[in-house]
Amino acid sequence: MFKGRKKELKLLEDLYDSKQFEFLVLYGRRRVGKTELLKEFTKNKKPLIQKNQSKKTLQGKY
Repeated sequence: MFKGRKKELKLLEDLYDSKQFEFLVLYGRRRVGKTELLKEFTKNKKPLIQKNQSKKTLQGKY
């Protein structure tokens, strides 16, 4: 369950919606919820980068 962090989620949304290049470094002590914050933020977002799982696909194109 995810609770709070409205301020942090708002910052992430503002950076995501920005029309200019943005760069975020997320750091902090362990076990404070950094990963959960990112999971909550990306819950309904389309991926910006997709990793290709198939090596055959890459080999076949070159």
